[in-house]
Amino acid sequence: MLDYTTDNAFLPHIKCASVDEAVAQLIGELESSGAVDDGQSLAAEVMRREIECSTAIGGGLVIPHARHSGARKVKLAVATLAQPLEIPSADNQPVDIVILLVGPNDDTRLMLWVLAQVARLVKNSIFLNDLRAAISQDELKMVFSKADQSPTE
Repeated sequence: MLDYTTDNAFLPHIKCASVDEAVAQLIGELESSGAVDDGQSLAAEVMRREIECSTAIGGGLVIPHARHSGARKVKLAVATLAQPLEIPSADNQPVDIVILLVGPNDDTRLMLWVLAQVARLVKNSIFLNDLRAAISQDELKMVFSKADQSPTE
């Protein structure tokens, strides 16, 4: 999964009052690394889709995603939240992990594959707890690195 991230795409324990703010921070990091263009428009598209159909899947996790012309390649960005957000979710648990997935308009197949890999990873409560415990960008990145090395279930 590290192939789809950037070094600064891991934000531990960020402070935000909404999923919009978390998405904006994550996209800001992707934009500053040159992975995406037009971050404001991309964030608006991600949140338009999120409002249309929430990706708060339970377990304290939300996986906002969108395809957009501003995304050059399929990219992931991860944030853990300092304070969980009370948003509607499948199990009514507060959200404290945001995994953002963006991709270019013309790359549906790869984006779906990466989304499926993320869905596989987040079924593992140890993976989610390791994300929550990470206190630095390097530690969040290490959690993803270890997940890459784990056998597929």
